Amino acid sequence: MPRRSFAEPETFQRVLRQILQAAAERGIDESELALRAGAAPETLSRMKTRGNGDFGLVTRLAQVAGLRIAAVPDSDALESLQRGDFF
Repeated sequence: MPRRSFAEPETFQRVLRQILQAAAERGIDESELALRAGAAPETLSRMKTRGNGDFGLVTRLAQVAGLRIAAVPDSDALESLQRGDFF
């Protein structure tokens, strides 16, 4: 199976920050997060530095952090509502 890379740096960084924050809130540091997701801590470090990474690994990191990856409509109104800025 070919590797799928998540390579849009801004989106990738935002998703990774959310995963790392959720993990930290659960008391999981970055090294433990990587290991529980089946990766070396160095791999997670490279992903943070490069701004891209394997989509399967991002999904596993999210699962360990108690999150799931989901596609949502690209809508300014939806984003404002989710931030609480709508009203």
